[in-house]
Amino acid sequence: MPEETTHSPCKEMSKKLRERVSLQIADLKEATRVIVEKHYLHRGRTMAQMPYWILLDGERVGVMLFAYPRMSVTFHGYRPMNLLELARLWIDPIVQDRKIVDSQGKKHAFAVASCAIGNALRRVRQDWHAKYPHLPEVQAVVSWADAEHHEGIIYRAANFRQAGKSGGTFHGKARRINGGTDKLNRDYLHIKL
Repeated sequence: MPEETTHSPCKEMSKKLRERVSLQIADLKEATRVIVEKHYLHRGRTMAQMPYWILLDGERVGVMLFAYPRMSVTFHGYRPMNLLELARLWIDPIVQDRKIVDSQGKKHAFAVASCAIGNALRRVRQDWHAKYPHLPEVQAVVSWADAEHHEGIIYRAANFRQAGKSGGTFHGKARRINGGTDKLNRDYLHIKL
């Protein structure tokens, strides 16, 4: 999880926006259909997953998906089974592109995404454990910003810390030792922040 601080994007927003943005656990098949259709990667995930609908005033305006990260080594002191990845986030561009004006007349992003992420980070451990009580405890959440598509501003606004860069090569082997093959997607060549 991001470091806990007294600074939170939701706390800085008016109470009204915080009350307007909420999450609802989603049906995985339905959420995956939206992700495949609308998210820039146009593909879902495998393994254990926790999907959420992002609601604004009770209406669905996006989807967020947590899953185990696709890694098999310790990452910054965390074993892979103790990590969750914020693997997909899609918010309707109509909502995402809105601006609000503060009391001093300054324009700001309508921070639905960072508020929704903050809400999810506060509850995902409990929701994950309720869905998967036999799996190891979640100790941290990671996400990768595909530098080809965005800069990770939403993640920074939600108090994620950049831990490095990865990507730029096809990872894994085309054939798995225990059978099956890895699909080598073009976005693997993009740098991830």
